[in-house]
Amino acid sequence: ITHLTQTEADRFICIYPIYINSKKTLAEGRRIPTEKAVENPSCAEIRDVLTAAGLNVYVENKMHPREWNRDVQFRGRVRVQVKQTDGSFCQDKFTSRKDVMFYVAEMIPKLKTRTQKVGGGDPSSQQGEGGKKSKKKKK
Repeated sequence: ITHLTQTEADRFICIYPIYINSKKTLAEGRRIPTEKAVENPSCAEIRDVLTAAGLNVYVENKMHPREWNRDVQFRGRVRVQVKQTDGSFCQDKFTSRKDVMFYVAEMIPKLKTRTQKVGGGDPSSQQGEGGKKSKKKKK
């Protein structure tokens, strides 16, 4: 039985939403550059994008160790099959975890749920970011 799970582990990769979240730092678990990342992606969005791309995907109810927020929207880990049983890739454009992460981050903003809600996501409209560190200047 351990042999089966090992082969599955070789064929499936894990993607946590934190990996492609532009709101996270590298220290907090982001794995791609901020400019390519997405604001607060969900497991459902990752699943939808990869399913639409024709990949075998399933979501697990796991948490990233560095995710302090226990909300449902931050929960979950997506398992993606990138290799066949014979070791060949399922799709040539997905040969690494990075390929999958970049693809997902690129496609999530194009989802209908995102385009309807956001309505032209203007990058300059990030409110509530400034002035958090200014309170520590006591000498």
